[in-house]
Amino acid sequence: MFACWLAHCVVSHKTDRYIPVPIATLKMPTESDARIVIDRLLREAGWDIENKAQVSTEEPSSKGRADYLLRSSRSHPLAVVEAKNFSVDPYSGKEQAKAYAVSFNAPFVLLSNGHEHYFWDYADGDARAIVGFPTQVDLERRANSKLHRQGSIEETLKGIPYPTRFRFKGEAVQSRPYQLWCLEEADRALIAGRRRMLFEMATGTGKTLTIAMLMKRWFEAAIISRVLFLADRIELARQAKETFDDYLHNWPSELLYGGKKSLEGQIVVGTLDTIAGQLGVGGFGHAYFDLVITDECHRSIYNTHRATLAHFDAIHVGLTATPNPGELRWVSEHERQLVKSTYLFFDCWDSAAQEGKPTFRYSIQEGINDNYLANYKIYLAKSRLTFEGATWEDEEIRYGDWGRTAESEDRLKLIIDEYFKIEEERRLDHPRKTIVFSVSERQAAILERTFNQLLPDDVCLRIAGQVQRSPSQVRQDFAKKITCYSNNGNPRPIVDQFKYDPLPIIAVSVDMLDTGYDHKEIENLVMLRPTQSAIKYAQMRGRGSRLCPRIGKKEFLIFDFVGNSELFNDRGKEYHRPREKATIHPKPRVSEPEPPDPRRHFVEIPRGSLEDEFRLRQTIIIGPEGLAVDRKTYQEKWAEKIKEMFAADPAVKKIFAGEELTEAEWEALERRLNSPEFYFEERTLRKAFEQPTGSLTDFIRFALGKHKFPTREERIERVFDTWIAEHSNSIKPEQAQMLRLLKARILVGDKLEMKIFSEPPFSLWGGRARMEQLFGREALMKIVEEFNSLLAA
Repeated sequence: MFACWLAHCVVSHKTDRYIPVPIATLKMPTESDARIVIDRLLREAGWDIENKAQVSTEEPSSKGRADYLLRSSRSHPLAVVEAKNFSVDPYSGKEQAKAYAVSFNAPFVLLSNGHEHYFWDYADGDARAIVGFPTQVDLERRANSKLHRQGSIEETLKGIPYPTRFRFKGEAVQSRPYQLWCLEEADRALIAGRRRMLFEMATGTGKTLTIAMLMKRWFEAAIISRVLFLADRIELARQAKETFDDYLHNWPSELLYGGKKSLEGQIVVGTLDTIAGQLGVGGFGHAYFDLVITDECHRSIYNTHRATLAHFDAIHVGLTATPNPGELRWVSEHERQLVKSTYLFFDCWDSAAQEGKPTFRYSIQEGINDNYLANYKIYLAKSRLTFEGATWEDEEIRYGDWGRTAESEDRLKLIIDEYFKIEEERRLDHPRKTIVFSVSERQAAILERTFNQLLPDDVCLRIAGQVQRSPSQVRQDFAKKITCYSNNGNPRPIVDQFKYDPLPIIAVSVDMLDTGYDHKEIENLVMLRPTQSAIKYAQMRGRGSRLCPRIGKKEFLIFDFVGNSELFNDRGKEYHRPREKATIHPKPRVSEPEPPDPRRHFVEIPRGSLEDEFRLRQTIIIGPEGLAVDRKTYQEKWAEKIKEMFAADPAVKKIFAGEELTEAEWEALERRLNSPEFYFEERTLRKAFEQPTGSLTDFIRFALGKHKFPTREERIERVFDTWIAEHSNSIKPEQAQMLRLLKARILVGDKLEMKIFSEPPFSLWGGRARMEQLFGREALMKIVEEFNSLLAA
């Protein structure tokens, strides 16, 4: 009602108040009103609308009068502008405008109602929405580019061979099949009129070189003449420029940073923040670039950055190493929506299938299978303090607090000792470069000091001989901290030292080496930073994915001490350890890290004050002597044993056929299985396969391909569905909503305890008090008890 009243008011210039005006005296907006706005937009784009050699109105043609005709610096027709009333969709006028343009031999059409605008290169696709008008110079440049093509875009591209061999960084390089496949898919999309494309390529597959190959191809085809490459950090922008300067040396590039302004260079490289400050008058116009490439684009499609990208009427290509939601388990709904927004921006979201379908995808697993990326194994070990927390001086330290607000030297000593122990079990011909992903500056400082202190003497002496440095030098430089505060705020020399010098062996990183850092010799990654971000985890994992023939690197090892690989259901191979005696406690579930309390100071707990121990390694205990065996090895040996017995053992054959065994047959079979060296029996098999209800029959049939165990997620879904079905008559909608939240928390690995209702997301809905109000205190405790019983069954 207020909006209707306001529409029929004018403003008094004396009082600055709205004064009602009789509706009969108001006129509906006309096309002339729209033209007032269009005139302003043309002026903002640099057109002199009073100069008829640039802009003529009501220009006669064989098809009628064109609203506007925009001309080149030589007064040749460039574009017809078709104006429509504010209330009319300008897209509806495209055929009429095209008829005018064809009669003038003008290559372009602009459609506008003053609020919405479209640009149409009618020989190469459909009209597309734009946010502002192009300049005369940019339109003229685009028209001239079309004159240099050999026919249509398709005909021109067919005349340019794909690169099979080329020189890069002083070496002869053979194009990889997936790079050529990417170029082919990009060409197909462009020929089909696609203006937005998304390339998903795993870290280490050469995204920047591949896009440089595409740029060269499209430069040569006169499809593009200016390119903008956007990175989210200046370091990544510099790396990209180095690639372009080498491979695209015939097309000059310019790096923009800080307050620097430049309109030089056919290739402009910069960060989103820098480019955002150089738009509009005196800066980059809407049509200045023909191709805009956004690196790590999943971090750019939001807030002001999205507006920056939308400013440019160009072919938009997004590059990302982010895995699609099918490769890892996604636990963050915000992140899932972020990735969906990326797909939507690049026009590759399938709403029917509810999944993204990028223009081109080459996953880490494909790279591993094709021998272009290093394979990896995961060693998972969980300590009691890490996952159960502690109380120190009456302060509770939770899972998410370690490294943020508190740290125990005993916890880190246990982890570092374990690292050295595993390393000594592997090949010792050279020290393996290692990145430790740390939580904070304070934790990184403790790690640097503790790694150097705990370096075993024999290892120190061996490394000294291998890298030809003194033992004293190895002791003090074995590990170094690389954070934004390193070297008085200039960490670059230490980053380069880690990459090019023998020492340090270990780099302790806080948000410095987890993305955009290319070092082929990385063979170990140590996860000490918990994360709820699948994107972050994939980026950290990618630091080890490059092959390095010089040192014979074909795989790398992830030491996971915080449960990241388990949280995201990473399918990497488990690291096989030698047998040892060990004490293993029940498998925990990961809790979500909480943000630290900013009021709390950092607590450093000295060594010897708070003992720690591993409560889980990727091993199981077998046999009467308590031997520890790698879980994966145990599973593989079980399958080998059953397949071997299937050839000659009547009892196994009967189980395969679904026949019943007598009690005597069962006892004899159990004796044959529960014998050295692996002591196969039902209780241990349940632990090895993590199937708490599996029977010996199930495990035998599973090994023979006749049985499928439910996944953890399927078991949880079944438990909740069963419970809800049994209580469906008494569940209210508000209760059902909270139960769905509860299921989501358990699916991501949370332990089901009453305190969970005081944590997010329940705390956002009133916390435990609200839950007790909804269900009743006793009933809520009973629900927790019932669910835990069902989940353990």
